[in-house]
Amino acid sequence: MNRIVVTAVAFLASASILFAQDPFAAPPAGDDVFGMPAGGAADGTPFGAVPAPAAAAATDEPITIPDPLVVELQRYAQGNNERLGLAIQGAVRISDWEEAASYVDILGARQLSDADYADIVNAVRPNYLLRLQQHPSLTDAQRGIIGKALVAAQRHAEDRARLQAAIARLGSEQESDRLEAVAAIRSGGLASIAELVAAYVAPNPPAPRERIFGVLRRFGDETVGPLHQVALHGPSDSRSFALQALAELDLAGSMPDFVAAYHDASATEAERRVAGEAMLQRLRGLPSVGEAEIYLGRQLERAMRQTSRVLNDAKTVRMWRLDDEKKVLQWDTVPLSLAFSRDAADAASRYGRLPVTSAGNSVAREIAYLSYRLLVDPEFGTAADYQEFVGPEDESAQRLGLLRLVLSEAIEQKNEYAAIAAIRLCKHSSDRSLVQSNGATRQLMVDVSLHPSPRVRYEAALAVAKLDPRFAYSGSSEVLHRWIEMTKLQRRPTALILEARKHLVDEKLSWLEQFGYRVEVVTSVADLLRRIEIGGDIQVLVAGSQPYDRSIIETVDLIRRRPLGGAFPILIYCQPEKTLWDEDLREPVRDRSGKIIVEVAGSESAAAAAEDALAEPFQTGLPRVSRTEVQADTSLARRFQDLRAKHRVQEERLRLNRDLGNRWTAPLAVVEVISSSPELAQMIRDLQAQLPMPGLLPAERLAYADAGIRLIEALAESNDPNNPYDFRSHEQELTSAVQAGGFSEAGLRLLSSFGTPSSQLTLANLADSVALPLPKRQAAAEALAASIGRFGTRIDRQSVAEQYDRYNETADPAAQAALGIILDAMEQRAEATTR
Repeated sequence: MNRIVVTAVAFLASASILFAQDPFAAPPAGDDVFGMPAGGAADGTPFGAVPAPAAAAATDEPITIPDPLVVELQRYAQGNNERLGLAIQGAVRISDWEEAASYVDILGARQLSDADYADIVNAVRPNYLLRLQQHPSLTDAQRGIIGKALVAAQRHAEDRARLQAAIARLGSEQESDRLEAVAAIRSGGLASIAELVAAYVAPNPPAPRERIFGVLRRFGDETVGPLHQVALHGPSDSRSFALQALAELDLAGSMPDFVAAYHDASATEAERRVAGEAMLQRLRGLPSVGEAEIYLGRQLERAMRQTSRVLNDAKTVRMWRLDDEKKVLQWDTVPLSLAFSRDAADAASRYGRLPVTSAGNSVAREIAYLSYRLLVDPEFGTAADYQEFVGPEDESAQRLGLLRLVLSEAIEQKNEYAAIAAIRLCKHSSDRSLVQSNGATRQLMVDVSLHPSPRVRYEAALAVAKLDPRFAYSGSSEVLHRWIEMTKLQRRPTALILEARKHLVDEKLSWLEQFGYRVEVVTSVADLLRRIEIGGDIQVLVAGSQPYDRSIIETVDLIRRRPLGGAFPILIYCQPEKTLWDEDLREPVRDRSGKIIVEVAGSESAAAAAEDALAEPFQTGLPRVSRTEVQADTSLARRFQDLRAKHRVQEERLRLNRDLGNRWTAPLAVVEVISSSPELAQMIRDLQAQLPMPGLLPAERLAYADAGIRLIEALAESNDPNNPYDFRSHEQELTSAVQAGGFSEAGLRLLSSFGTPSSQLTLANLADSVALPLPKRQAAAEALAASIGRFGTRIDRQSVAEQYDRYNETADPAAQAALGIILDAMEQRAEATTR
């Protein structure tokens, strides 16, 4: 219509122009036929002078007619929420990002409810909103507006009250109401599944049960998980309906639920009836109790095997569960290992519903239960958890015996989660027979303190301290080593490198340090074994394939046979055979008999032998080939040698993989070469994913170190004459650990309990150290005063005189008062001794 108006106006304008230019129209009065004044022009010429050129008129900017579609979108954007959503969608579809961004600003300026946001998101469609959110032209504030709208729309879709009202509308007699209810339920996703299952299994459903089930089955296999949880853990008046739905949706996969429900003494008649009818659809008869025990026991064993094989990688899966009150179904995205552990715990729960169970399956059931409990609650193992496990007083002795079996079997199965949970429960039992022994055989808890996994052996060492054996016992020195090992833990984990050649170490050392490791380099297998005996949180060993004092296969065997070396990952990289050009060999390499097998690189004999081998037979009188010239050789022979060296590396990797592949179950990998930092990081991640538990976190290491300092301080300060631990022989190690821990109060008390000249001198130096804060210096002075009061002044006379000099030279009154505490203690001790 606008175009018609413009055309008409243009036509009228052109008509008037044509009329003004009509050649047949009469000339104006006083003008001739050519439109000139009578008598000619004013200048006397008949036609007038040639007019001067007119000044150039200013050129106007071209008029841009707005796009009618954009004009319409702008009009829509000023309308209600639905029209605003359509405007955003239209702008995204035509890729007008500037307009779309302006509409997002309009959206952000409105005060909207979750329902309003849901209407807008439905009008735009989430895929268009996500496409717009990722466009680089949008600001962070505009992206935040889109994110807020998406979250609010999802919150509205998953609103439990809205879904419950929609489910209740399924009972309406009006078909339109039921269709609207189904549409509302379908938009709720997983929340709709939870509410549909809850409504279906309710004793008094809000709508006809068959209609609820008809909508529920539209969600497919996702409905089976929550139904399994209700059938196993739900209220007694709901389990039969869950079994009935499982018989329709997953008859074969739900057979364990039917078997457990049929033989459960606490099951209702409805449960047993539904379970029996379901089993008869696939079986010729109902299983007996013995057959059920065999069947559910195998199901438990299978679930435990699957749990032990799952990797600790980044894979996740959805897991359904009932809340603590077993009323509301919830879902979580959890690691795959947690989901498998929960499946094993569910298999254990089904097995526990049988009236008669064997001893072996009872142990497996408790292992599955404890493993899942520790995964869900890392702080599991309190006194309340112990009371829950042992049960009534008359059953506590039997349950404690079962707990010992569980701990032994968990160690045997390498189930570290269950082992840690059992250790934490054992330390509340006050059963000193776990530690105390009258013979040379170590008891269970002492043996566990030598476990390859740091977390397991530290928990066992803490449990030994909590059980508090009063007399000497077999393995007390090993337990003391564990406590000392704990005190040395630092924030960073340890990585070991086994390599004697510096040019093969530097790059790997820098990469490992970038990953957050505290790297230690050992040059021989003997040094490596001594380092492993010290312990600590060793999380990886990177080793060359050709150690000089052992073969790599023998090296791996020696490591894995050590109590503390049986778990951490080992990464072996291959390399060419040993060469005389190795500059990092400072000593000759000898075999076991002492015979030299490789001479010192760079020595005269080695260099002469190498140069003679490189000399041409007819050029012996010429200067020998220098080392740099050999390295710069690019001839065909040199390239052939490189190719043969690469082939030897490949053959070595294949041989080592064949010989070490199934030799040990702990993580081990053999690679040809480590060429980059990301490649090494991925190799280490792949190895650590095979461990039963992830490595210690920095907070855990610091917590274990603090716990070790505290318990050693408490035991060292004790005046018990039967104390089996010799702390003074480890004074240097413990002093270093106290220093690494920042001289905490427990560490200062530990130094005070030694009562040795070196410990007292250390405390005196700390009290005078200006680098420490004044409260720390005062605490050191008080610790020294306590040590002097208990053991006397053990420092020499010169050191005593230095304390007086320090006191007199100190100008700070507070620092002088701290040093005065030391002098007062020495003088009081001297006076008491004189008396």
